[in-house]
Order: sequence, then C-alpha cells, then structure tokens
Amino acid sequence: MSSQVDKVQAYRKEEESKIEQQFLKGNRDEDLGVYIDVFSAKSSVEGQNGGVVTALLQKGLREGLFDVAIVARRMQGYTAQAVVADNAEAALQFKGTTYVKVNVSKKLRELLGQGKRRIAVVCTPCEIKAVRKIQQTIGKEAGVLVIGLFCFEAFNPAKLKEELGKRGIDLEKAEKTEINRGKFTATVNSEATMCRVKDIEAASEPFCRFCNDFVSRLADVSVGSIGSRQGYSTVIVRSPAGEQLVKGNDFAKDTVDKREIAKLVWFKCERAEKRFADLNPQA
Repeated sequence: MSSQVDKVQAYRKEEESKIEQQFLKGNRDEDLGVYIDVFSAKSSVEGQNGGVVTALLQKGLREGLFDVAIVARRMQGYTAQAVVADNAEAALQFKGTTYVKVNVSKKLRELLGQGKRRIAVVCTPCEIKAVRKIQQTIGKEAGVLVIGLFCFEAFNPAKLKEELGKRGIDLEKAEKTEINRGKFTATVNSEATMCRVKDIEAASEPFCRFCNDFVSRLADVSVGSIGSRQGYSTVIVRSPAGEQLVKGNDFAKDTVDKREIAKLVWFKCERAEKRFADLNPQA
C-alpha cells in the first residue's frame, strides 16, 4: 500500500509540473504557486467579493477573448450545475458562488464536441486539472482560459442542508451563501445567519481532504476572498492569457495579505498529507 500511495503522490506532482511548464508563466512562490502578478480588486459589478469573476467574464465575452464561458449555476434544492454563458448579460445573470462540486469538464467536452474552441471555464482546483488534461489532449486548437477559485472544500448538498438545519438555517430558502474567514453565512429573507465552517465539517465531500490546492495553482487567473479586505477579491495572474484578461479592467485595487493566504495553503496541505499518511501507515 505504501508504495502505491507514494507513486500516486509522485505522479500528481509530475503532472502538475508539466501543466505549469506548458500553460503558466512567472516566478514560483511556495504558497501562491507560479504567478506574474497578485493584487486585491473590486469591480464596478455588484456581486460577491467585488464581483471580480463576473467582471472578467463580461470583459472576455465583450472583447472576444472567448466565445462562451462555463460557470456554475445554483439550482433548486441548493444543487448546482455547469451552464454556458454566451454573452455579457448571461454572465451577470449567473453571478454568485456555490459551495458544491460541479462537473465543468463534462460540459467542456460537450462544447468541444460541438466545435467550440474559445472557451472560458470557471472552476475549483479539482476540476482545473481535468480541464488542463483535456487541453493537452486537444492541443493548441483548444483556446481554453481557466479562472480558478480559491477552495478549501466542497459540500455535499444533502449533508449541508442537514448540518445547517440543526443550527436553524433553512438552506433551500437562502438567497445568498458565503464563506469568509472561517464562517459560513446564509442569508434568508435579508437576515444573515452564520456558523463556523469547522462545525459543519461533516458535510464536506470526503475527496476534498486529499486535495492540497487551495489557490487554484494551475489556473490562468485565480480569484478568492482570502487575503483581501471585505468587498474585495485577491487576484493571482498566472499566464499570458490571464494577463490579457485582467488588463484594462476598471478595478479599484488594494494590497494583499499573503500571510493570510499562506495559513490556509499550509492548513490544506497538512490535511492532505495527513490523509495520505493514513493510507500509508508504514511511511
């Protein structure tokens, strides 16, 4: 067993290195990964954490940097699915964050099968690697741009509803949900109720505990709230395609607290190492 686990970890590192070399550019940081620039931003779009992701999608669609964008849309019952935005207005309609796993790579394959090639994908770290592998298979014809989200873990919808229900929160009635600084906040009838993310750990997806990527290290642009003040997002630019997408936006900018990001990076890495160690007791 120990040999198999070691091989899996070594293979994962090798694959990530190949993706970095093929798609990314910049200096390597132990916590942030490969990047060209990092800053805190707030857009003119009214949205969660400054509406930065929506602003990037709108710019890309308006300027023809990509023809369509794959995003997660919240559905009834606090589930989510991958949907396609083909114009700036649709990107605005689908704004907002869900905290459940969404299979965007399946939707990407569908679009590629339809002959689409210039596609933006918004997703979490676990899906990014699948997207990059598809790019490697298709080759240079696939002009895919990846906007990665900071992600500590995703939740199982049924278990999340159960855990929050114990705390008096009806998730299905929530107009908005947000995770920020260790707190899960649900807004129902304009009233916000929060609890510690740690207290609803039982609702997280088991596979998330083996993931060591908090900042979407393999994306063209990574976006998340950690490291920025309230109402702003941290933006990490990792590739020439990411530079082009970020350039020219009317963002209000601020500084980033890298130490705050590092804390979550280290914690997630340590958790993943512990999970692998549990599979590898003789290591």
